[in-house]
Order: sequence, then structure tokens, then C-alpha cells
Amino acid sequence: MSASQMTAPAVPESGVTGEEEDPRRRRKALILLFLLGLLALLLGLAIWYLLFRQPVPLPPIPATQVPHFATTYYGVDRPTGIAVSAAGDRIYVTQSGGSRTAVVLDGNGTKLADMLPPVSTGENHQPTYVAIDPLTSEVYVTDRPTGDIYVYDAAGTFQRTYAPATPAAGWQPLAIAFDKAGLMYVSNLTGKTPTIEVYSRDGALTATFGAAENMSFPNGIAVDDGGNVYVTDGNNGRLLVFSKDGTVVGRVGRGAGAGNLGLPRGVSLDNQGHVFVIDTSGQAGLVYKQLQPGQDHPDFVGSFGIQGVGNGEFLYPTGLAIDGRGRLFVADTSNDRIQMWNY
Repeated sequence: MSASQMTAPAVPESGVTGEEEDPRRRRKALILLFLLGLLALLLGLAIWYLLFRQPVPLPPIPATQVPHFATTYYGVDRPTGIAVSAAGDRIYVTQSGGSRTAVVLDGNGTKLADMLPPVSTGENHQPTYVAIDPLTSEVYVTDRPTGDIYVYDAAGTFQRTYAPATPAAGWQPLAIAFDKAGLMYVSNLTGKTPTIEVYSRDGALTATFGAAENMSFPNGIAVDDGGNVYVTDGNNGRLLVFSKDGTVVGRVGRGAGAGNLGLPRGVSLDNQGHVFVIDTSGQAGLVYKQLQPGQDHPDFVGSFGIQGVGNGEFLYPTGLAIDGRGRLFVADTSNDRIQMWNY
């Protein structure tokens, strides 16, 4: 046979021989099996979630991390106390300047309503601190000149004046807070030395503590899940931690060192085990870990903010509140604004 009569082996139109096609087909089959397995896994997870509705936990905040500045809300006049709904869509602020009323802001800082006290109480008012009842979403505002606590609905409409089951002569409520069970904690300035009072849902006084500590203007109260009560003893420059029975189990003192305090006022807790304190004279926020068994003071984590008028700077800040997402709202008093900080 001549060379001209010899023919070359047939080659598929694709240019790939049979020997080359087999490995490619195997690879494609393996990839397809992998994708099908991944799809089955995702489908299984989706079905599991729908059946059991397990919440997705928030990532923990690193112990050495402090919040950073996010945004500023203007339109308030000398803000003092502040509370925020869990969703962050309602911000309640007491004002020590201008009309000296509390106001309701939405989540973008737009004013929605004035929280006016009853006309029958006259014109001499100074709303000071504010707290939200976790069971009813009602808003409680302490008023220094009248010595009353006014109660509003979530929209800011006056509902009633709070009345303890047993009237207290010369009652002077200042700081106010609720625990998750709806017990109300109030600092009372009546008498030789202020005390912390605890009221049940029906207005009964169930506990009084702190008299032995000779507190001076306790401006902030917060309660952790274990029942420890954190109190900023303002004019004494201290953060005191009381146990359920009213015994002091931890404290942070006044001083110039890292983590020490000057004039602490606002205090709040997040759901990640942190304590946040606003130091008015220190022009900053301080972050601690919540007190652990066996400790005599909360561990200091760090601070945020400096003195000034720019973003992320404070001028005699006072109040502090945290929403359910861990966002911090600070009453930047002498800058006439609310600052929001975040992680």
C-alpha cells in the first residue's frame, strides 16, 4: 500500500480523543456529585431551621475592642437622660435646656413628639432620667422639681403619674432603671444619704440598699442578668456593684489611672457581658467587663471618645443607652446632640 493510500486515525470533531474524554467525564461527574451534595446539605440546614427555629447567635465582641463613632443626631437641647427601644426605632431624651421637656426621636434622629407632663403640675419641671418598662414599653421619666415619675406610652403621650403603693414623704427620685422581670430601681435622694429602692409591679417597695455607702447623686443604674446592680455614684466618682441582697461586691474608684473615674453618670449594659459608663468630667465613655464571681472590681477594657466638638468627641456627656443590636446612644450634653457608637 502506498503512502498516499494510508489514512490517519479518525479524530472526533471536538478535537478530543476517546482516551482524553474519559478523565474529563469523570471530573465532571465528581463536580456534579459535589454540587448535589452541597445542595442537599444546604437544603437539610434550611429544613432543620424551619423545624426548630434556632436563633443565630451574635458574634462575641472581642474583649479588647471598644465602640467606634457612627453618626450624630442634632435637634436636642442639653440632652441629659436617654433610653432607646430594643429595636432602636425610638429614642427617648430628657432635655435640661430650652423647653426642658423629654422628647421622642425615631431611629434616624427625627423628632416625633414632646413628652409633656400634666398641666396640673405647673410649669416648673426638669426631666432628668428616663427608662423603658420592658414588659409594657411604657416610658418612665423622673422630674426633679416635682419629685415625681411621669409615665408615657411608647408614642410619648402622658398616661399617669407613678405612685408607690405606700406614699413616701419628700420622695426625690433621680436615676431609674428596670430589670428584665420588670422590677423598677430608683435612686432616692431623700434623707441624709441617697439609697437605691426596688419596686415590684404593683408599686410595693421590696428592697432598699446603699445607705451605708454615703452615696452622693447616684445618677445611673443598670441591672445584669444575675441580679447585680451597677450604680454610678456621681459626686463620689465611683461605680458601685451591689448584689441582690444590697451588699457591695465590686467597685471602681476615682483617679487618673486607666479605668478610673472622675464624674460618672450614665451606665448601661449590653448582652455581651460589658458595662459602659459615661464619665462627664473625663469627657469619655469607659468599657468594663461585667463583674464575675470572686472579683472585687469589673475588669477595664478601654475607653472611647475625647473632649471636643467634632464627630466622636464629647463635651460633658451625661446619659447612655444601648439598643438590642449593641449600638450605644450617648447624650452629648453641651454639644446639644446625641451620638451613636457601634461595634
